Order: sequence, then C-alpha cells, then structure tokens
Amino acid sequence: MDTRRAGVLAVMLAVCGGAGAQDAKPVDRIGKDKPAAVAVKMLAEAQKRKSAAITETRQSGQQAQAAASFEGVMRKDFAAVKGTMEIYARGSTVLVNMGGRFDPPEELKGLESLQATGFRNPALYLADLGRVVPSATFGGDEAVDGKDCRVVDFIADTALIKQLLKELGDRVEKAMAGAGGGPGLFGGGGVVRLANVLDEKASVATYRVCVGRDDLLPYRFEYMMRPKVKPGSLPPEVKLPPLDQKVEIRFSKWDQDVAFDIAPFIKAKWGIK
Repeated sequence: MDTRRAGVLAVMLAVCGGAGAQDAKPVDRIGKDKPAAVAVKMLAEAQKRKSAAITETRQSGQQAQAAASFEGVMRKDFAAVKGTMEIYARGSTVLVNMGGRFDPPEELKGLESLQATGFRNPALYLADLGRVVPSATFGGDEAVDGKDCRVVDFIADTALIKQLLKELGDRVEKAMAGAGGGPGLFGGGGVVRLANVLDEKASVATYRVCVGRDDLLPYRFEYMMRPKVKPGSLPPEVKLPPLDQKVEIRFSKWDQDVAFDIAPFIKAKWGIK
C-alpha cells in the first residue's frame, strides 16, 4: 500500500469513527424497569454518594413572608444551607446560626421563627420515599439543567401522612408561639394539639422526583402537602394560618467539591470535616 492510499484510508477510518461516536445512543439505565424498581435504584445510588450541592425553595400557603430559599450542601444525613437564614441539620435536629449563637428554630421569634421552623433536612425527604416505593408511578420526561430525566411520582400512605401531620402540627405550634402569640389554644400551655385536629384521611402529600436516566440520581425533588382540618374540630373564631406546604429541592454536583464554609461550632459539635 503506497503512502497516498494509506492516508486516504486513515481519513476514512477517522470519519467513520467520528460518525459512530456521534450516533451512539446516550446511556439509559432506566430502560424497561418498572417505577418501583427505578425508585429503589435511585435511593441506593443517592445513598452511595458522599455529598451533593442543594438548592431549596419553600412556601407555606400563599404567605410570601414565610417563603424561604437556601443553597448549600448535603452529606448523607447532614445538610448545611445559607440564604434566607444559615441553617444546619443532622438528621431531624436543626440549628440556626444567629450571629454565632446556634439556636433550635422553636427558640426564635417573629419572622425568623416562621422561616426557620419550616426547614426540613433533604435527607429526611429521601427517607420518606423509601417508605412509599410501592406507590411509585412514572410521569413524563424532563430535562433538569441539561440532564435527561424520567419523572417518578409518589404518594404518602396513611402511616406517613400521620407522621407528616404531626411534624407539621409541631412546627406550626412552635412558629405561632415564636411569632409572639404565645401558645394560645395549641401546644405548650394550650389545650389542643394541632395534629389532633388535622384529618389524616382527607390530607394528601405527594412527591415528584426527576431521576437522571444515565446515573439514576435525583436532580429535582418536589413535595406538596395539603392538610385538611377535621370539620367542627375547632371553634368558629379560631383561624389557622395557611397550612399547604410546597418544597422544591435541586441536587447537583454529586460527589464533587461544593464550596461551603461550615461554622467551627457545628464541626466540633457534630464531628463534621
């Protein structure tokens, strides 16, 4: 083979190889799996990872003053965020940085109490999904920050609804007391527990997760809760704040370095590096 023919052959191979690479189909690890199987694999993949960047927006009812937004990092069951407030969570324990003093949300007052008491560790939301895997159904296809995803929807069962209503009742009671109204009718020195007047059968909580097709990791998480009060369970003059809950969390940079200056107090208290 002379030099010219060899050169032509090399060019043809390069062109064909490039075309093959362009025509290669993206990896799809979801394939023909059923929704519950995808949910199990997604939770397992997330558990394998050491960390992720998170952004969260949350709103209670239609109250703009209670809305909050955060950016930070999640490491297994630990989360650290800044934005509306600087908040740290280990499991279900939450502490708020109040200028070097780290307080539980229920000890805050006014607007700060309303905003802080609603924060829930993203790791707890993922744990919720593990309890309702059988309810998983597929939604459509979506792209999250350029990542091709499949939507998986979940609905809370009765046991989870009961837990979520108790958590919500506790938070609202603490927020109402922290906002300056005192315990009043509910909690503490009150005569009624808010969770006891919420209707477990009529209340609904749903989850929606955008799962990456190529890596089975969650990239967008949405939580909606619509609590209902039992008819006739409260005096007519008692007016509750809007109780609907809406949370969106975006996950990114799985197992990548995420810049976040964790307070020395938190590092020492919880052994965070």
